Amino acid sequence: MQKNKNKKDPNEMAFLDHVGELRKHILKSLVGIVIGGVIMGVFWPFFQRLIMAPLSSDFITYRAFNALGQLIGAGDIFQSEFDVQEKLTNLEFGGQFTAIVGVILVGGLVLSLPYVVYELFQFLKPGLTMKELKYSNFIMLFTVLFFLTGVAFAYFLIMPLSVHFMYFFQPFGVENNWKLISYINTFVQTLLAMGLVFLLPIIVYFLAKIGLITPEFMIKYRKHAVVVIMTLAAAITPADLMSMFVASIPLLLLYEFSLWVVKFTAKRDKIYQEKTTSVMKN
Repeated sequence: MQKNKNKKDPNEMAFLDHVGELRKHILKSLVGIVIGGVIMGVFWPFFQRLIMAPLSSDFITYRAFNALGQLIGAGDIFQSEFDVQEKLTNLEFGGQFTAIVGVILVGGLVLSLPYVVYELFQFLKPGLTMKELKYSNFIMLFTVLFFLTGVAFAYFLIMPLSVHFMYFFQPFGVENNWKLISYINTFVQTLLAMGLVFLLPIIVYFLAKIGLITPEFMIKYRKHAVVVIMTLAAAITPADLMSMFVASIPLLLLYEFSLWVVKFTAKRDKIYQEKTTSVMKN
């Protein structure tokens, strides 16, 4: 008997339903990012000061290091007063327009991150078990917190230390004058990259849940992970040893924390499986 050609395969319909659902959540997330970008545009004078702040010796990080130096009797660590913003130049037609558009888009993503993460988990929820749903809110919260912690770390430590080193590093006796677009690209890429890298414990948690990573695996390849982390720190930070070293410290700590997460997840899943097996036997 000939099959009805107009009848849709159930699996195909399920797949198309998932695609449609994903599309809906992506569109909602994009709307959230656009709203975040609009907020960036409306309050641009505030965000502009925020972006340019690491270029001045008045920035909180420089003052904090100087206060620490005074406390331990070493004097000011950053002795020279400077304001790199006054010497920034724009050498490209439309360069400032390109810079502000890029900052607004990335800033919109950061501002709307809680909503974007919420939409992502709304898409994933139908595939989660009741036990996983119980912890989904905590996972959403920690995803946002880890990302923002990475952004804050890059803003308050990596960027100011890199700015000071690169500005005063003059081995040929030539003054450093930077292009605006160069600084903006470095600023955006560094903050965004550090935010993503700080999601390592969350990524490792999901990989452990599906059995791709085990505690034994992470312990066995710990030395290899150190090399990867140092390489990653060099790739996502400006090209100076100071920022690479500073970035590598939290990444190494995150690896150790991720190892604890995997151990905890494996132990909890083992206990859950043992309880389930016991109940089924009884």
